[in-house]
Amino acid sequence: MSSPPSGPADPSEGAAPAPSGSPGPFPSAPTAPVPGLEPPPPAAQDWGAPGAVQPAAVTSAAGGEPPGASSVGGEPAWSAWQGLLGLFAWVVGTFVVGSIVVVAAAAAGLTTIGSDKLPPGILIAATVAGDLVFLAVPLAFAAITARPRLWHFGLRRARLWPTIGWAVVALFGWFVFSVTYEALVNPPGKQSTADDLGVNRSTTLLVIGGFVVIVLAPIVEEFFFRGFIYRTLRNTLVGVAGLRVGIAIAAVLDGLLFGFIHATNTPIAILPVLAVLGIAFCLVYERTGSLFAVIALHATVNTLGYLGAAKNSAPVALGFGGAMILACIVIPRFIGRETPRHEAAAAA
Repeated sequence: MSSPPSGPADPSEGAAPAPSGSPGPFPSAPTAPVPGLEPPPPAAQDWGAPGAVQPAAVTSAAGGEPPGASSVGGEPAWSAWQGLLGLFAWVVGTFVVGSIVVVAAAAAGLTTIGSDKLPPGILIAATVAGDLVFLAVPLAFAAITARPRLWHFGLRRARLWPTIGWAVVALFGWFVFSVTYEALVNPPGKQSTADDLGVNRSTTLLVIGGFVVIVLAPIVEEFFFRGFIYRTLRNTLVGVAGLRVGIAIAAVLDGLLFGFIHATNTPIAILPVLAVLGIAFCLVYERTGSLFAVIALHATVNTLGYLGAAKNSAPVALGFGGAMILACIVIPRFIGRETPRHEAAAAA
């Protein structure tokens, strides 16, 4: 691989090229790139490794940081204000689309406005509509800095066995914390998601609920919280507090936000367990550089939860959960490891 150029390969793309040498915490990814899934430039070293020094921002020939360039690993320089405004936009957007679904259902005589408990079908429709907001908001706010590419959000390939290793370590660590916390605190109640979706009422709702919980939720929530929010916090905090401290604070803040958004269907005493889960997801994403890893982890956790909450759900839960894990292993194999052509040409 070539050494880094003196300026950005393509300032309009919002990413500064980085030198080659090691996979790094956000590694480049594979041959024959899929449109929109092109990998970032190779990282110079593992910036998250012990003793690593954060690189200085790549500057243009005119002297100064190019618009939208990142100082870490060629990533787009999203800022914390984009993430925070995006979070606010998600809250507003989810409320708006949910209200539209409820009003439309009420107009059709399927429910009443102000009802304490929505019928499962209406709640599923509102949930799916809200999940679309999870996808739309990051794309919109990321576009402020540069044209969004899916690899900006971590949808890229990572080395398989190290990724599996980090995922297993994170899952085991979270499981130990969860069991210890439950033994010490004995939190009352449980998440009501499965009951709210009516998964125990019919086979149809059991299957639809399984798809929403095990397939849809991990994809959209990880795209939003790890692919976007964590990256915005990390970019800003690393510049303020240094690499390790910045990563740690960003992971904790992202985990707290992740736990908090589940407060509508989760007892407050259980939220710390979800917050720690969110932190673990951030650290796995940091070490692997791939969102596929945390999507698979999230789907695994939701599969286990669905097995416990929904009666006779083993075929549905294991089917969806297994399909998600397999997809997160297979799909990245089709994403090439070479840099995009325009970046390669600029580096030549």
